[in-house]
Amino acid sequence: MLRQSLEQISHEHLERLCRDHVPESIRLEFKREVNLDDEKQKAEAAKDVSSMANTAGGRILYGIEEVVLADGSRGAGSICPVTDGTIDTRLENVLLSTIHPRPRFRLRKVSVTDSEGFVLIVEVYPAYSSDLHMVTGFSEHRFYRRSENRAVLMEEPEIREAYARIAASRQALDAWMEGIVSKEMQLVPNTEESVMVVPWYGRNDLVNPRLFGRSLGNTLFNEAQLPDGWDEHISNLAVVSDGYRIHAPRKAPLRECCQYTSIRRDGLTHLAQHVCGSLNDGPVRVSLRSSLETIVAALLTARYVLEKAAHWGPVRVIHRFRMPREFYLTDPTKPEKYESLSAKSPIEPGTYEHVVSETNLQEQGSSFKLVLQELLHRLFQTANEAECPWFDTSGSLRQNVASELGSYLAGQFAENR
Repeated sequence: MLRQSLEQISHEHLERLCRDHVPESIRLEFKREVNLDDEKQKAEAAKDVSSMANTAGGRILYGIEEVVLADGSRGAGSICPVTDGTIDTRLENVLLSTIHPRPRFRLRKVSVTDSEGFVLIVEVYPAYSSDLHMVTGFSEHRFYRRSENRAVLMEEPEIREAYARIAASRQALDAWMEGIVSKEMQLVPNTEESVMVVPWYGRNDLVNPRLFGRSLGNTLFNEAQLPDGWDEHISNLAVVSDGYRIHAPRKAPLRECCQYTSIRRDGLTHLAQHVCGSLNDGPVRVSLRSSLETIVAALLTARYVLEKAAHWGPVRVIHRFRMPREFYLTDPTKPEKYESLSAKSPIEPGTYEHVVSETNLQEQGSSFKLVLQELLHRLFQTANEAECPWFDTSGSLRQNVASELGSYLAGQFAENR
C-alpha cells in the first residue's frame, strides 16, 4: 500500500489490503468513518495528521474498518464506504485551519466497486527538518507524534530535542547537498547550464537499477511526457555504477559532452546542456525557452522516478549557469523572438545559481506552476529585472505569453485545483 503512488491505488488494492489484514504501522492508519459534525472526531483527525507529519509521514484511510489481529495489533478489516461527497473538502478545511504551520498533504477518493461510496485516503508528507506541526484548534496548543499505531502527545523534552535535531539536521543536509551537487557538476565542465533535483532525504539505494531495470529510459520516454529534445535523449539512459547516465555525443568523452542526463542511486536527477557555442564568438544568447524546457524535463523526470521509488520527501531544485563569457537571456514572448532581457549590456561571465530550496514534487499535482514561477523570477533578476512579467496580478500566466509558449509549456503553469 505504501509502495503505490496515490494515483495508482484502486479498489482492487483496497480489497487486497483488507483480505491480507495488513497491520497498522507508524505510517499507515485505518478509520471506519469520519464524522466532521462531531468536534471530537475533527480534533482526532487533526491530531492524526499532525502526528504523522511530525514523524515519518504516511497514509490515513477513511472507510476501512479496524480489526484486532491475533497478536493484539490492529489491522485492516473490511471496506465500509464513505458516502459524504463533500467530506474531502470539509476535512481539508479542518486540517488547514487547526494545525500550525499547515502540514503538507493530499486527498484522494478511491471509488468502491458496486457502491456509491468511496475510501478517502489522506497522504501526509513528513515535516522532516522544516518544523513541528502543532494542533492549535479545539482549545489546545499541543504537539503530537506518531507511535506504532496512534497519535501520542509530545512531552517538553521531546519537543526540545526535536527542535535541536531540526537545527542540526538542516546544517548537515545543506552540507551533504552541497557536496553531492559539487561532485556531480565536476563530471560535465563543458556544459554551461544545469538543472538538478536533489531529494532532501535520498539514500544510496533509492534508485536501484536492479529494481528499476535497464529500460528506465524507455519508460520515461513513453510515460513521462518530456519536452521535445529531451525525450529521445533520456530514452537512451544506460545503467552505470552509481545509477543511470547518458551523454551526447556518446562517443565523446564525458567531460566534453554537449547534453547530459544522470539519475543517481541517491535520487539526484541532473540535466545539463552546452549553450555557448564557439568560444571565439562574442556574447552568447541563451534562450529562455530552452532553459524552461530543461527545467520542466528535469522536474518531470525526477517526479516520475521518485514516485516509483515511493519517496514522499521534499526536494531542492537548482538551476545553474556557469558562463565563461558574457551572455544575454532572450525572451520568447517578445515580438522579436531573440530580444534580450538585458538589451543595454550583456550579463557578466560567472556562475549564476537559482534555487528553490524546498518543494515537494508530488504535491505539485499536474503542473509545476509554483516552482517554475520562482525560478523564472530569479532568471529575470539575473538580467537585472525585478520580476518575471509573464504573470498577471493573480499569478496566472498572461494569455499572450501562454500562446507564445505553446500548449505544452503553458500547461506546466496550469492551476492544479
